[in-house]
Amino acid sequence: MLRTPPLPQLLCLPHAGGSAVMFHPWRARFAAAARVIPVELPGHGQRRAEPTVRDFDTLVELLAGELATAVDGPYVLFGHSFGSLVAAALARRLPERSGHAPLALAVSGRNGPSVPHARAPLHNAPTEELLRGLRALQGTLPAVEQSPELLEVFLPPLRADLEMTETYRWPGPAPLPCPVQVVAGDLDPLVDEPGLAAWQRETTGPCRVARVRGGHMALDSPELHRCLDGLLARAAPVGRRGTPPPSSPNPLETSWTSN
Repeated sequence: MLRTPPLPQLLCLPHAGGSAVMFHPWRARFAAAARVIPVELPGHGQRRAEPTVRDFDTLVELLAGELATAVDGPYVLFGHSFGSLVAAALARRLPERSGHAPLALAVSGRNGPSVPHARAPLHNAPTEELLRGLRALQGTLPAVEQSPELLEVFLPPLRADLEMTETYRWPGPAPLPCPVQVVAGDLDPLVDEPGLAAWQRETTGPCRVARVRGGHMALDSPELHRCLDGLLARAAPVGRRGTPPPSSPNPLETSWTSN
């Protein structure tokens, strides 16, 4: 009797200063298609007692070692904003540590990793300027801004992540063999069409780009969720594939195909 392959794992990387808790609702939302694994960075959330990592390559190597023990078969990497950069780097590094290549890479809220950061650096800006920049991206909560104690906890890991995302230089092409799904809010000021199209350089497979309604913080967007539904269905291991999803799960989607 043939056994049904296990659901793929969906490894989720948060934005700068974010916590794994933001992906906890996804466990129920994607339960039929994937086993969601929210990834917590050192110094963040439940790992806030650990030292914050400020060097990008060190962070990727640390996470690759940790996730290699968690990966038990097919998996998809997802990252939002800064997490997109981390997910793309892990898609290169994690197969060497785990013995498993990703089924796909999904990213949101960021231009391709070879494109320089879109705005003036905030990681070393005065606190009020930093918070003002985050408000423009819907990236802060009033309760945090109004509490010196919460700011003292929130700002150090945020500044560390911002320093990495604003200053890191992508090492050059090493295209992945897996498909890439890119999602961005149509009002997101950190992305543009050429920058989103630059994700095609990161894969020899198909690269799909979808613009959904919303700004930078579009993780709760039903349209984004439908894009991931389509990606998970297309990337599902043989034996778990049902009816193929429509070729364009979002009306604002454009596809670039590698040569």
